[in-house]
Amino acid sequence: MFVELGSETGWKLDGEMLWSFYFAAPTPEVLESVVDALEPYGFDLDEIFENEDEPGFYLEVGRAETHTPETLFARNAELEAIAAKFEGVEYDGMEVDPIPSDDDECDCEGNCENCDCDENEAVAEEKCCCGGGHCHTESEPIENPEILTAIAAVSKDPSEATQHGLTLALERGLYLVPVFAGRLDTDPSDDEAVQVLVCTDEKGDEYLPLFTDEAALKGWTEESVSAMVLTGPEAWDFILSQPECSGGVINPGGAALPLNREMVTLLKKMIEE
Repeated sequence: MFVELGSETGWKLDGEMLWSFYFAAPTPEVLESVVDALEPYGFDLDEIFENEDEPGFYLEVGRAETHTPETLFARNAELEAIAAKFEGVEYDGMEVDPIPSDDDECDCEGNCENCDCDENEAVAEEKCCCGGGHCHTESEPIENPEILTAIAAVSKDPSEATQHGLTLALERGLYLVPVFAGRLDTDPSDDEAVQVLVCTDEKGDEYLPLFTDEAALKGWTEESVSAMVLTGPEAWDFILSQPECSGGVINPGGAALPLNREMVTLLKKMIEE
């Protein structure tokens, strides 16, 4: 790793670098206990965050250190031993980056995921169809394979784990909401500016259609419509702001997933908590 990474990046890994170390666990509470165990080492707590691929959480800690391959091997062994003291916790490896300097100029050109520099924000504002509020850009098609996979998993095995996975996928989704052509507005809080197409059930109750991709939208209507892009939280807020709306429905033209108003309220509450 020292040889290959040094060759690829030009970094001098035998000098002081910013090393990040990761622990994985099923709950954030047990990771907080790991933080206490790491306190004597003087690590900085970066964050405890949710695993996007499967149920569980990660702890990221780090600090500036100088390592040789031998000392890094010893550090990994130490951290593996600490993880072994806690049931369900696994040491998940490390990453390394140069120590940032106040004089460093970011050359991300708006393409780094975690960069908060002015240049990155400016490019995101320019490209993102929702004003930089999330990571989608106008040049990218809306696709939500995680939602489709989660729906299929629940239909085969409606267990607590698969339902939890579906909830996470719905929260993280980006949805196409059809609006009449010429009335496109990406600010869902301005109700008067948006003329949204709705669908109705056999009782005549209205639901907000939420499409996971363009093909699903085109399969639902042949009308000439535009579409605004909403994140999950924006969609829940939009539904709950309309008293006549009974909920939302994912891909009403295919294997539809209805979300009544009670479910939408629960999804919004989970975000707030």
